Amino acid sequence: MDSFSSFLAILSARGKLLAFMNAAFFFCVFVVFLVSEFLLPSLPYEGLNPPFPEIINAGFPLMLLEIFAFNLVLSAFVFVTLPGFAFFPLSTGFLLYRATIWGMLLHYQPTWLFLIAVPTLVFEGEGYIFAAVAGTMVGGSWLKPKWFTDSADGKRVESLKKGLKECLVIYFFVAVLLFVAAAIEAITVVAMFH
Repeated sequence: MDSFSSFLAILSARGKLLAFMNAAFFFCVFVVFLVSEFLLPSLPYEGLNPPFPEIINAGFPLMLLEIFAFNLVLSAFVFVTLPGFAFFPLSTGFLLYRATIWGMLLHYQPTWLFLIAVPTLVFEGEGYIFAAVAGTMVGGSWLKPKWFTDSADGKRVESLKKGLKECLVIYFFVAVLLFVAAAIEAITVVAMFH
């Protein structure tokens, strides 16, 4: 319960950043999808083929674990959060890059498949948004310490410690969001291909 109250305190303090990331991500997905509808050619729908048959054949628990681990470690931490540690705008940049890819991929899907994917997209997207907020906070904490400390001197070490603590709290909820997204995705894949 203590981590939940810490999370609420962080959300309260970083609400504007979170709102900006949400608006930027989902707006980018939508705009790229619309632009793709007008500029990119449509491909004929040829039915569904499982993207990674070896994962599907491994069974539901292993598939769930593989999707979750891939999304948490590689997609969220390595590609979204970690670049922000070095230079905080990179987290936002890589988040918007992911949104661009998603918008283009949605263009090539039939409407019924898009509707099936919406719950996964929302939970997974929110997980990546929180991961970008975490990377931005850590990177900003050592580059712009006054943004993260109440003191006028804005010491980098204390600010970085605070940023890392906030990052750990947020990452617990990133893991929860991405686990829910992985569960929905695994259930959807099993329902469609078995």
